[in-house]
Amino acid sequence: MAKHRLAPARPHGRTASLAVAAGLGVSTVAGAPLVLAAPAQAAAQDIVELGPAQRQSDAQIILDELNRYRASLGVRPLKHSATLSQVVQKESDRQVTEEAFSHSTSFLQDPRTGPWTSANEVIALEYHRDVRALVRWWIASPAHDKAIKDPRHEVIGVGLSYADGSLSRTGQPWQVLSTVNLYGYANGGAPADSSARVSGAPSSAPSSTSSGVAPQSTTSAAPWAAAAPQAPATDHPVVNGIGARYWELGGPAGPGQPLMAERGGLRDGGVYQDFARDGVRTTVYWSPATGAQPVKTSGAIGHRFLATGGVDGYGYPLTGEVPTADGYYQKFSNGYTVHWSRSTQQVWATR
Repeated sequence: MAKHRLAPARPHGRTASLAVAAGLGVSTVAGAPLVLAAPAQAAAQDIVELGPAQRQSDAQIILDELNRYRASLGVRPLKHSATLSQVVQKESDRQVTEEAFSHSTSFLQDPRTGPWTSANEVIALEYHRDVRALVRWWIASPAHDKAIKDPRHEVIGVGLSYADGSLSRTGQPWQVLSTVNLYGYANGGAPADSSARVSGAPSSAPSSTSSGVAPQSTTSAAPWAAAAPQAPATDHPVVNGIGARYWELGGPAGPGQPLMAERGGLRDGGVYQDFARDGVRTTVYWSPATGAQPVKTSGAIGHRFLATGGVDGYGYPLTGEVPTADGYYQKFSNGYTVHWSRSTQQVWATR
């Protein structure tokens, strides 16, 4: 789910565009704007302050993940600017207090951004406090992918807003929302504080998971880089229950290459791992009660699963996609079955 529009060019020819990525649980109908009505009274109490160290660490993770992806495509790395981050932080907080997942044009008009020649804004949110998942959303969406890999861009500002998981007006379980602004500059016009690292941030090595998988080195090959077809990339191990199911599904010839190490933090002690093959993305989920099953997150059933909260909505997958005479269905642990029709292209859930 995403929207993308072109902002009016400035008289001197600067171009800018906007894109919004729906994280877990944000839904919209096709063609409808993904903007929620602002409440009569903003709910600033929904914002949770985790401290500057956590914010710096998460911003570094986002910068590193974006740069690993750009490096895999042969695009030069981005730098981080504290000044640009100050510009975008207010905009990121606004969306949480208004419970409105939406763009403004403030990133185009603030004088602190300097003489930019191109600009983009991307947004994503998650129901889990996992900032790497925000980057995965952007990569999976064509509009956002185009923005984050645009070779014209060289400096970003990162806004990060943490929420309490139960917004006061709508009750939506938002946990983290990030707004990233990307800018290009001509003739050295970038902010003076542009840097390859976020000030005060530690190295952004992936965290360990509840299943005991050790953290992976940040110096390893980019997780989106091509790997040998006969085996998964060794810097992203596929182990335990997910590993067993991965090989049952065909390994690299099935779900494809691992994009990350197994990661925990899901409800009821669950873990997950992302894979991709020929542009098809699959997430294999495991929980003690359900075992390991795949969700084709780039498919119609997978989109509905993510849009309704993932494992916090329909629950853990109990099956893979099961073929029918006119499409597929998939069963989930909270009693839902999600159907897709080939003839009508419709997706619906029964319970």
